[in-house]
Amino acid sequence: MKLRRLALAGVAVAITLMATACSAPSSPSGSATPAQSAVADSDAMTATLGYISAGLPDMSGKKIAYIAECATENTYCQTRLTGAQDAAAKIGADLTLFNAGFDPAAQLPQVQDAIQRGFDGYVFSPVADSSGCAEFQLLKATGKPVVNINSPMCGNPDFTDGTDGFVAMQTESFFQEHVENAFASCTSACKAVAVGGYVGSDLYTRWETAITAAKAKYPNVTVVSDQPGSFDAATALTVVQDALSSNPDVSVVVSSWDDMTRGAEQAIVAAGKKPGTDVRIYSVGGTKNGVAEVAAATWNSTTVLLPYEESYYGVVQLANALKTGDATTGFTYLAESPVVTGGPGSIFVTADNASKFTPEY
Repeated sequence: MKLRRLALAGVAVAITLMATACSAPSSPSGSATPAQSAVADSDAMTATLGYISAGLPDMSGKKIAYIAECATENTYCQTRLTGAQDAAAKIGADLTLFNAGFDPAAQLPQVQDAIQRGFDGYVFSPVADSSGCAEFQLLKATGKPVVNINSPMCGNPDFTDGTDGFVAMQTESFFQEHVENAFASCTSACKAVAVGGYVGSDLYTRWETAITAAKAKYPNVTVVSDQPGSFDAATALTVVQDALSSNPDVSVVVSSWDDMTRGAEQAIVAAGKKPGTDVRIYSVGGTKNGVAEVAAATWNSTTVLLPYEESYYGVVQLANALKTGDATTGFTYLAESPVVTGGPGSIFVTADNASKFTPEY
């Protein structure tokens, strides 16, 4: 089947202690290679697709808590919520949203609330690694299954022992693939600009570590500007404008989000250069706009994200755990989803394969 739309004070003390126990040192920004690499488990993807093709169980009367770092804040989060809702409807379960709005302080009371309300299982996307680890321990202590989506936790690069599944795309290894794909376009010495998300966030830390590793692998590439763009087009416009002003011979811009990349493109045009030719553009998202830009040869590539499948597969894995008591062990890497393998054949959408990929947001 191919998816198309694929006492509180005491608890607060406990979570503080568990956060200390669960946290792991972040990779130092100056290290040449990632401290850990996520490893996809093809068996996990095969099992998940098998649950779907065999027919999902009837979970009528079951209550699922969807505890996420975001749900309405952007099109990615909105599409992912739709995936969870569609999967829950498919199995007949009731889904309740807990949206932290990217605020780790907001997620703890939501987890506490979900525990008190007695859900049958949880789909959990943590705001941050260490706080998410502590919150996962609280959820796990209920004895109910917990599936982790989107973001690793507890210092792990991917699957966390004790969870009933892990479905994701945006691991450190994913970002390294993306940056290396951009840097590999430099057949001789070249200058590059990197624009990331929110400074201090786990995503930004993974992004920065990936850039450091890619620089070590491609010493012919000089990154002249590496700045946060806060996933905002206007901010990215300023970052890339400043970089081009100081380094007019920049030939590559690498970005971590399609909406932000629109600002980078505007800066390149404002500098009198042709985007996609004079300055190559490599983005992340696989959004409708991003794929259109790639098809028009304005951008060179957008690396796909699959928010719909991410949450849909997460709910599917939870349904399996509720039915059988068994976990889907390993990292279900969405690069192995039929949307990719049966479509463009790569997570990198280019002008050559854009017609084989249908954006879902």
